[in-house]
Amino acid sequence: MDLHQLDLNLLVMFDALYRHQSVSQAANELCISQSAFSHGLSRLRKRLNDDLFIRTNNIMVPTARAQEMAQYLAKALPLISSAINDSQVFNAKTDTSEFKFSATDYTEFSLLPRLIGKINHQAPNIKLNVIGAKEQHPLALLENHQVDFALGYSHLIESSSTIESVTWLQESYCTIARTDHPALANGLDLDTFLSLSHVRVSPWGEKSGVVDEALAKLKLSRNVALQLPSVLVAPHTVLHSDLLLTIPKAIAEQLSSQINIQLFDTPLDIPNYHLNIYWHKINAAKPNFKWIKQQILSL
Repeated sequence: MDLHQLDLNLLVMFDALYRHQSVSQAANELCISQSAFSHGLSRLRKRLNDDLFIRTNNIMVPTARAQEMAQYLAKALPLISSAINDSQVFNAKTDTSEFKFSATDYTEFSLLPRLIGKINHQAPNIKLNVIGAKEQHPLALLENHQVDFALGYSHLIESSSTIESVTWLQESYCTIARTDHPALANGLDLDTFLSLSHVRVSPWGEKSGVVDEALAKLKLSRNVALQLPSVLVAPHTVLHSDLLLTIPKAIAEQLSSQINIQLFDTPLDIPNYHLNIYWHKINAAKPNFKWIKQQILSL
């Protein structure tokens, strides 16, 4: 008999009756009526062409066929139960999972220093492996299981039937220039912004960024004198030039205490910077993944 021809609930009933040797007690365990249990037992007998249990002195005594079946089901039913229930117990102190992250330099800078500090104290045997983000949209890496988590920035969160995401950080942009920039003594307005040359950060070589898109809506454009893939390198390029750079405000504020730059409100409307974290839905329920996500969201 093929397994798909049999209602597996009947095997659960068989197991309960074999253990209790009483229809009433087995029915009570499964929270069904004795009538429904007896009907199920009748179906199983018919399917297997065997009496399976014979009533003797008010005890349901298993036949030889039933005794043989019971030996296999005693092993199989717990395995089936484990397969459909989350029985894994996560212990942060002893877990040895390794997680692979995809990230750009700035997304690494934003999240990983604090995350690794937390993991190192609570789960010292967990390892993180970070690879450089090679694509603007990391969904393919997640769908192919090449990475476990992807850090990305987007102003439109991608929709996917297989990928889940959360926006972990939102912040505004600002524009930076070297201290004592001769053209900025009176501040930074849009005309001055457009009259000066700029640094554009393009991790994947794209010819248009968030600033260019905002200007395009006004039918304006800027002169980009330098294009770089690294957000963290870019601020140092304005120190000995008259170039402007528009970057997330958090990094600009941190750098302003380390290098001679000045910060200005960007004189046009730009959507906030988003740092999104992506993972594959197939991993979402795993205890170790749940724990990592909890640590990320708690920071």
